[in-house]
Amino acid sequence: MPTSDLAFSDVLPIISLPPKPRDVALTEVRTAARSLIDIRGYTDTLSPYLDSVKWTVGTQRLLSRRQVSEINAHLHEHQIEVSSGGLIEAVMPLGAKAVHRYLEQSKELGFDIIEISSAMVAISIEDKCRIVTEVLAAGLKPKPEITAWTPGDRGTISAEKALREAEAVLSAGAWKVMIEEDGIFSTANSGNPADEWNRDVAWRLASRIPQEYLFWEASSLEIILWLINSFGPDVNLFGGDEHLGYIASFRAGAFLTNTATMRD
Repeated sequence: MPTSDLAFSDVLPIISLPPKPRDVALTEVRTAARSLIDIRGYTDTLSPYLDSVKWTVGTQRLLSRRQVSEINAHLHEHQIEVSSGGLIEAVMPLGAKAVHRYLEQSKELGFDIIEISSAMVAISIEDKCRIVTEVLAAGLKPKPEITAWTPGDRGTISAEKALREAEAVLSAGAWKVMIEEDGIFSTANSGNPADEWNRDVAWRLASRIPQEYLFWEASSLEIILWLINSFGPDVNLFGGDEHLGYIASFRAGAFLTNTATMRD
């Protein structure tokens, strides 16, 4: 849609997104097996601002193959890609053969992006890189999850650990890296003041990894706003579908973005 067609465009100009498919300013939201009717609630209005939808907590396992394929096909009709979410964590303990079949079926059902999560299952960098290679071989986009905490000890936060892992998987061919918010912005979810965030970890990641390769998990409006204000409207964000309109508006500069007004 031309910017000139947007409501109030002659009064309040906004920042335009790059056209789809784009490499920056990507927005991904989660869905927990929402029906097509629910999904149309945002594809009918906000699809130009949405790049991918992630099936969360393995909810695709609860639906028939036909239903999953139909939902994914509807998203594709709106130039929206589909992520498998963290389901691979339940598959990895079953061995290489199960992972291979999981990737095959993901392709058959219309998934585009395979998130290689590691928040619940410990996995070495070498094994994560091997899965990246296998995802690429299946014709899918690998998006490994990167954490700033040491496995088994979420109290130990290390920017170097996150950087080392991000650089390794990107060298192996990862499409993007998903930056797990736990350990960086997790205090926002517990209600503690934002000044307790580990901003240094975020800044060090952003200073060494090109922005186009970083995908930030942001489960609250405070985190979303900080990331856009810190790294600009081209930052790649993943959040809840309830935040899609906020993310689009904040990126475009369509509304005031201080914490006192952003929920108005």
